[in-house]
Amino acid sequence: MLIAKAVCRELELAVCDGPVVRLREGVDPVVADGVHRVLTRSGACWSFRQRAYVFADLYPSGRAAELVERIVARRCAVPRPDRGVVSCPQSIAELLWSEIPHGEGMEALEPSAGHGVLAAEGAARGWVMDCYEIDGDRAADITRAGIARTVGTADFLTIEARAEYDAVVMYPPHRRNVAVEHILHAHRFLRPGGVLGALVSIGIENTAGPAGRKFQELLKCSSYIHVLDDHDFEDGYLLSPTGLRLRAQLLYLYADDAQG
Repeated sequence: MLIAKAVCRELELAVCDGPVVRLREGVDPVVADGVHRVLTRSGACWSFRQRAYVFADLYPSGRAAELVERIVARRCAVPRPDRGVVSCPQSIAELLWSEIPHGEGMEALEPSAGHGVLAAEGAARGWVMDCYEIDGDRAADITRAGIARTVGTADFLTIEARAEYDAVVMYPPHRRNVAVEHILHAHRFLRPGGVLGALVSIGIENTAGPAGRKFQELLKCSSYIHVLDDHDFEDGYLLSPTGLRLRAQLLYLYADDAQG
């Protein structure tokens, strides 16, 4: 269905800043509703904090302007087959990092970094960041953004663990068993005294099987969990690969001795 010319006009006048699209003040409510529908159908979320639309899967270095241009050219919402990786919302990235103590020269890793939102926030706070990302295009985006010291293009689970980081920050896959596998592997990259912070779905602590039992042992030894509510999400929410909204929590695991 074609969108109205007035909606296209407002999109042409919108200001695009990276993944953010900001409309003019005082837009006619009917036109604003049309803009809302076409942007959200194209993958954007309304951010109350920024008072703008945010394409969360384009953080930190993607360009919403190119999507808006496609919408205007086609006069309809654009399909997004590349939306398979939805980034950690910026407000949650800030909250996750706020619980991790920082000192000068400290080093952190974002495994399976996606678009590098957590790495970008860490770099902004003065951390020396390294990343792994399996997709070459997304890895190149992180490299171009200049937020990481190194960016490895690889499946993180194939990387030999090295206990050399003060922190690991991650948004692992949603499926419980896969998420636990990523977390257990990432925990082995921590130096003694380091901390792993992860955005995970509610219920991950109930993962079954050998990996689940090992994960539960870690939780009992040294962990902290912050369950997220709607007030924590200032710029969107979490979606599963099937498009369902997820309840989530921030999980912190500490490394008080050498990893085995």
